[in-house]
Amino acid sequence: MSENLQRIESLKAEIANLEKAAVSELRAKRKDLQSQIEFLDSEIERITGRTPRATVAKASGSQKPARAKTVVSVSLDELRNALQGAPDRTINVRKAKYDFASIKALAAANPHLLKLGGKGPWPTVTLIG
Repeated sequence: MSENLQRIESLKAEIANLEKAAVSELRAKRKDLQSQIEFLDSEIERITGRTPRATVAKASGSQKPARAKTVVSVSLDELRNALQGAPDRTINVRKAKYDFASIKALAAANPHLLKLGGKGPWPTVTLIG
């Protein structure tokens, strides 16, 4: 009976190794596809002179086409200038179509200048300095 259990454990280990190899192969393919997309984006930009719009695709198999979502990554100086002209020195990040990740990074790096606020999907950034 112990030989059967050893065989089962051996097969489980082999399955785990095969799963790891499959995941590794998929990640390599994903990385290759990302580099191809970056190359195509640079070619589009070279030919048209415009940066391709970022698109967000749904992972589900729905039949609806993915909507293009264009966000802007701004520098600290650009953000400060925009906030100085805003009412209450506050901007809704989503309405201004700013990239929230970059705004969040700027606020974390400059807590004496910027403060994040808002609730849920409507984050705001305020100039406090």
